[in-house]
Parts: sequence; C-alpha cells; structure tokens
Amino acid sequence: MNISSNKKLRMMCIVLMVLLGFNAYAGVKTLTIGNNKNSVTSYEPVKGDSKAGSALFFDSDYMSAYKGCELTEVTIAFADKTESDAITIFLSHAIDGEPFYQQTVSASKLKWNTFKLSTPYVIDGSNLYVGYTVSGVKYLGYGKALVKNPEYILGKDGVWKEYKGKNSASLLATISGENLPENNVRLGTTNIPSYVKTDVPMDIFGDFQNLGATNVTSLVFGLYDGDEEICEEKVDGLDVAPRSEGSFSLSSMKLNAECEKDLRLFVKSVNGGVDAVEGDNSTKTCHVMCRDSYVARKVLLETFSTEKCTACPKAHKAIDKVTRDMEDIVEIDHHAGFYTDKYTIDESVEYEWFYPSYYQFAPAMLVDRMDMRDVFPEVYNYETPILNADASTLKALYEMELQRPAFATVNITTDWSAEARKLSIDVSGKQLLPVATPDSVRLYVFVTEDSLYSTSQAGASKGFYHSHVPRLSLTPTWGEKVDIAAGYDCHFDAVLNEEWNEKQMNVVAFVANYNSTNPCDCAVLNVEQQSLKTLTSGINNLRHGVTGAWQIIDMSGNVVGKGIGSETLTKVYDALKHGVYVVSINGENGMKTNRKVCK
Repeated sequence: MNISSNKKLRMMCIVLMVLLGFNAYAGVKTLTIGNNKNSVTSYEPVKGDSKAGSALFFDSDYMSAYKGCELTEVTIAFADKTESDAITIFLSHAIDGEPFYQQTVSASKLKWNTFKLSTPYVIDGSNLYVGYTVSGVKYLGYGKALVKNPEYILGKDGVWKEYKGKNSASLLATISGENLPENNVRLGTTNIPSYVKTDVPMDIFGDFQNLGATNVTSLVFGLYDGDEEICEEKVDGLDVAPRSEGSFSLSSMKLNAECEKDLRLFVKSVNGGVDAVEGDNSTKTCHVMCRDSYVARKVLLETFSTEKCTACPKAHKAIDKVTRDMEDIVEIDHHAGFYTDKYTIDESVEYEWFYPSYYQFAPAMLVDRMDMRDVFPEVYNYETPILNADASTLKALYEMELQRPAFATVNITTDWSAEARKLSIDVSGKQLLPVATPDSVRLYVFVTEDSLYSTSQAGASKGFYHSHVPRLSLTPTWGEKVDIAAGYDCHFDAVLNEEWNEKQMNVVAFVANYNSTNPCDCAVLNVEQQSLKTLTSGINNLRHGVTGAWQIIDMSGNVVGKGIGSETLTKVYDALKHGVYVVSINGENGMKTNRKVCK
C-alpha cells in the first residue's frame, strides 16, 4: 500500500512494533484487554505511606462483545517485589462501589506478574472496572498506551481520580472462551483534511487497533455527511495481528462540487464481516470546505535554540538540509528556550510561553504555531504546540501544513536609505477564507539576519553560522491587531545597527490568531518574507528621485540601457537579466554617481 511521506512519521512506531515481535496468527482461545501496550516505560510516584492503585474502566458496549466469556487472569507490572499479601485485585461495577470480587496476592518478581483468579468472572456484558490496590511501594508501573479507555488512579486521600496522563497503567486482563469476538477494531488517530479541492482525492489516513481474535486483512470505510453516505473505499492487503496496530491510507474519496460538509469516517466492515463493537468505529465530525481552488500558503518555522545548547548544531544542520527543498517555508530562529545568548531579543524570551509551564528545552520548534496533536500524537509530547526540533518531523508537518490554504494575503514592500541606514516597510493584506475569530488576528513583523559567524556555539567543534536570527521586532510581542476582514495596511520604520549586514537581512511578516489563555489557539494564517539584498545592491536607493541622465553598463563594458529620470531607469533595470552591472547617474549638481549592482 502506498503511503505518502507525510504519513510515514505516524507509521514508524507501528512498523517497528510489528518487526520486533508481533507475529501474525489466526484465531485464539484467549484475548487480552487493557489500555497498555504490554510495556513499562514510566512510573507514577506514590505519595507518602498511603495505599496506591490503578483501575481500568470498560463500558457495557465494549464488554457486551465478551458476554459469556470468562475473565481468568490479571497481569500487573511493579517497580519492585512487594511484601506478602500487599496487593488486592478487584472487579467492580462502580469505581467507588463495593467490589463484587477481591483477591489478595503478592508480587514475587520485578515488573510483570500474572495472577490467576481463584474464581473466574463470567462476563455478563455490564460496565466493568478491573483494578488493584497495593501498599508498601513507592511507584506504580505505567507504559505506552495501545488504546484509550478511561482509567483511574488512587490518590493519597484514598479517593479514585481519573488518570489524565499520556501513558497507561501497566495493567492487563485475560479473557477466555469459545465465542471471543473475531472482528473488533477501534479507529485511532485519523486525518480528514478541513480544506479539499473539487474532484481531487482527499488525503485521509490514520491508524486502528485490532482488538479482535483474528488478524485483520481488510477494512471497508464509509465517508458520511450526517447519516448520508457519500462514498466508500475498501482497503485490502492488511495483516494486523490481535492486540496490535495497523495503518491505512485512502486514495479515492472525494467531493465532486464546491460545498461545506460535516464529515466523519466509519469502519463499515472488518474482514468482510460485522464489527463486534461498532461504537468505536467512527471519527469525530470534521467540518470540510471544498473549493475549486485555493491560494497557496507559506509555512512559518520558528526554532528555539541558543549558543549554550550542545544538541542544537546537529539539529540545525539536519533541518537546513531538508529545508533546501522547501520552497514555501519561512524561518525565524529564536535564541531562547535554553538560557539566552548575545543574539537573544526580548520578544523571543516572551515566546517561551509556548512551552509547558514545567519544562523548557532546546532545540525546539513551532510549525505555524499549529496544534496537530490529533494527527501526530506521538511527536507532540506536551499540551502545547511546541515539539522537539527534528528534521523528519518537520518534513511531515510541512507537507501537512501545505494542505491548509492561505487564510489571508501578506504583501511586503520595502525601501532602503543606505546613508541613514533607514529601512521603511509596508505590510498589507486581506482575508481570503473565513477565520473563526477575526477580531483576534494579529500582524507580526521581524527583521532577521543570516550567516552570523560564531566561535562560542556549544556542541560545535569549529565555528558555527547562525541564520534567521531576529534582530528587531517591529510589532509588539503578541503582534499588532489588524482588521483582517476589511484589509490591513501598516507602515514601519527601522534604523539598522551599523554592525548588521543588511545584505544578509530579511523582513518576515505573518498574520496569526492570538489567544492569550491558550497557546494552542495561535495558528499562523500566512507568512511572507522579503530579502533586503536587492535593496542594498545599489539600484533601489539610486533609482528613486533620479531626474538626470543615466546609463547602465555590463561587466563587458557594453551600455545595456540609458535614459533620463527614475521611471525609465526602473523599467530598463527591471527588464535586465540577472548579473552584475554599473549604474552611472548624472546628478543635478553635475556630480556623477557610479554604483556596482548585483541583480
């Protein structure tokens, strides 16, 4: 099955898991239930000397698929051996209710211990809590989650509270029986694009978990607008074993007219049969706009790194390598996130707001300040849009962002006065597509510099070149409010420091939403960049206000254009091929000005 590169990131862990030991097998007499991937990767600390515990919840819709089967074993991972009879396994129909089954046991070994129930529980299809309490331990075992069901953790106050962590309790149960559900999948993380083109297949992809007793070899998906089915597509060639994950990519689903619809994806059948638990076969509804065409966007990459970060040079070199092929990317490298250095500006430090309150790191990055945790949960490790700066991750997110159209235009015009080192900037634009909160849109304007050589970069054995370094923010930290619906036109003036090389500088402007209470609601609508190189090459500051005669000479000594006044100078120069020229202008005082220019 062909999977485009923007899906590969999400599939790497799944492929690796299959290669490392999930062997395909057809038909089993037992099934494991639980959220955990049979892993122990972290531990939750137990506070004080109180009793601790974990519990899983399975609703009646889920348990009805196992009605008549027996729950025979509970498997739990511990950080260490426990004292005799320190563990109580329980089964209950309510987390705060009296358990209908309890059994006292001891953990004889580190990590996984399997406990056989003295009396197997015959499943009646009602709500079920499977849990344990333990005393005398400092940690509870947790690991990577295969599926997300509600689960609970026992607090030091003796009250069960829903567990909100990213991992899952290392707690599993075994079900035995002759009538185990053969076909039972759960639809996992799925991407339905919000903006699609007429008669162009939608980029729909995702993953699923096989919770049934047989390998999944085929799935049939339906795309629905409410209860109306728009189209269906079958995915063959799968071989996903029980208690493992599979991926899918759809290639034919499309809309045939301009419209706006609320769409959901639904697994209609598994292996040609009915799914035993259809309640987890559907995605959330996604509002989708279909148009014949959109205005393409550019993508803003903001990185966070400093000269004190030893891991940053390697990450920057890898990112530089992949961005060479990205024509529609604009970069700003904030020198913040891991202390500060001589390139840090105040605004970059303020953007540490995008980090979680408890942790800062480098190298880090924001891609369009977008929150894509629903599509890429494995790379967004925090509750904000910030993530580790990684080249392969960037490539996947960049391709995803290019599928979002430009919501607004961003136009930059600049003028440069070499004598005064004064830069004049005009930024204008207008709304292209509906924006959820138009009153919250802000304009951000930066002046950045490339190729700053440093010998004090940690992690670099030799000198290191910094690029995309913000020298000035011409708007407040959180932007200048603009009326995007009516269109905006803003003017800025800046005087550049004598030490800055204007030939290596750029103006970066972008419009983005701003929500002061939610860093996940600050998405960039569009971004643009204007190089100052052409301004500082000589022609721009000569051709404005020219009243006398002029001529342009190429490097072979040939006169390639001549005339009188700035209007004709501009027309002739703009029509020239790229190259190096000498522009000679006769001033009003009889003085002749010669300037070598590079076009």
